[in-house]
Amino acid sequence: MKTCVRLALMLCFVASAGNVFAEGFGLYEWSSRGVALGGAAMARKPDASSVAYNPALLTRLSGARAMVGVSAVMPRGKVQWTDEHGKQGTTTLKRLNWFIPHAYFTRQLNDDWVFGIGEYTRFGLGFEYPHDWIGRHNIYEVELTTFSINPNIAWRATENLSVAAGVEVMYVSLDLRKRVAVGDVTVAPGLTLKGGDFDVNIRNADAWGVGGNFALHYKFNEQWAVGLQYKSKVRVHAFGDVSYNNIDMNPMLYSNPRVMGNQKNGTAHSVVVFPDSVSAGLAYMPIPELSLEAGFVWTRWSAFNSLNIHFPQPMGKQDTPKHWRDAWRFNAGIEYEMCDRLTLRGGYVYDQTPMTEAYEDYLVPTNDRHIWSAGIGLNFDAWTVDLSAAFIDAIGRRYQADARTHTVRSRAKASDTYIYSLSVGYKF
Repeated sequence: MKTCVRLALMLCFVASAGNVFAEGFGLYEWSSRGVALGGAAMARKPDASSVAYNPALLTRLSGARAMVGVSAVMPRGKVQWTDEHGKQGTTTLKRLNWFIPHAYFTRQLNDDWVFGIGEYTRFGLGFEYPHDWIGRHNIYEVELTTFSINPNIAWRATENLSVAAGVEVMYVSLDLRKRVAVGDVTVAPGLTLKGGDFDVNIRNADAWGVGGNFALHYKFNEQWAVGLQYKSKVRVHAFGDVSYNNIDMNPMLYSNPRVMGNQKNGTAHSVVVFPDSVSAGLAYMPIPELSLEAGFVWTRWSAFNSLNIHFPQPMGKQDTPKHWRDAWRFNAGIEYEMCDRLTLRGGYVYDQTPMTEAYEDYLVPTNDRHIWSAGIGLNFDAWTVDLSAAFIDAIGRRYQADARTHTVRSRAKASDTYIYSLSVGYKF
């Protein structure tokens, strides 16, 4: 039960997941088809991944279905900075590749009831800067991973209306590192010890949280349909191990209790609330082979107001205000079945940043983002294979020097991320 502190401390210490994931630290790569459609899979023809996108659609699936797959996320980014002496430089985010798995199973119970269960990831962060970069006092390394197990039951209430409800069990794990600066200290008359950095390492943090979801789908006629889903917030309380290590300080200064007396190795704990969200989509099928859908995801990032972390005594409770704002994610997708064996897909997303200028930090060093995606679906009777790719074009962000968050005058350059996804499905 140690994850929240990791997460809390990570977020508290202000990390930069950079462009790895959606704004904030939300993820939507729940299937290859979903990636190709920009997540616009709320109201159109379903597949097994509808467990994640809109489980009310499951009533339109017959028999039993299974799907497994993975999305590879490849972030790229740079930060241009100016230090307090006017020196300028550029720091490049270390090139890391992240793999996000997904798996689903659905089973029709009778004409009106369908069961579905899925494993997918709703939140995540991951990045690493050089350990001595100028923003190291804000953060230089973080890895937040989560996965959710989400069983659902869907009910066909009428010929046109279906509803679903589910329970989400979320696992969270986090590693995070930053550095803290200590200035020169006069320890005795005529004796001044030169300051330096010490390392703060939060590790071995993991925990479980529980939430839920409710969804509906309504089919107006053969051409128009609408889907809606609410995913609840998930509260996680975790404990993690905190350790401190000397990097380049004078050993006499590092061992001085007047300077380092508050830094005690041990256990820290905190509570983090992962935000709730509302998603909706309106689908239009002018002909049976062609479907278009547009929709949105509204995430209540204002729930991420601050982080209150309890460190070992005598340091005690440390507060870090965030004051994020609620954010919108607008999406649109098109799907065309060229023939029985081949389906073409495309999508677009506009993703708002939740971070306000007054409390900006390197946790998410980008601004709003544009996401372009495309993919294909291959049908081999009982088997399906979906392939997709997406390009994330993140708008740059400018920072002012702020002693509260240990940011420096800098500019996160417009950057890009590539996503490649594969899903394999089977109809029993």
